[in-house]
Amino acid sequence: MLLSSFSACEGPPVYQKEYRDSSYVPNIIETEFGFQILAPDTPYVAAAGRDHLYFIDTRFDRDAAQHIKNQIERATIQAGDEYTAIDEISATAEIRNHKTGETTFVFDPAYARVLFAKGINKRNPEIQLPEPEPAGDCLVAYALDKIAAKPTDVV
Repeated sequence: MLLSSFSACEGPPVYQKEYRDSSYVPNIIETEFGFQILAPDTPYVAAAGRDHLYFIDTRFDRDAAQHIKNQIERATIQAGDEYTAIDEISATAEIRNHKTGETTFVFDPAYARVLFAKGINKRNPEIQLPEPEPAGDCLVAYALDKIAAKPTDVV
């Protein structure tokens, strides 16, 4: 799905171990749409939808990883009054506010062509953007209901 066709360098990807550990429990919040996962405060882990974390290869420098994280989070998590506007002709995308029509985020064109390739190809078959393979080990799903049901320690 997301950015799996990009590689920082040869060899298998490297992830921050403290967040990939099976004992790691992500923070969640409750929104009007249900529970939402929060990404840790690191450029190498992005929230990718309601219940997924996307792990970014740590071989990227911090600025590049932060840029990737911003693109992923804006593509997969939006406020209730936002929508993604995709231009199938120029193969670009931006986030707009439903109420005001204001553009609140513009995707880097290279990332838009990866993140929204399937939708762009569907609406403009002549463009024939390559569609990335599923994210595999980069994307991890969490059972938010189970996390929310765990009691918290009170100090």
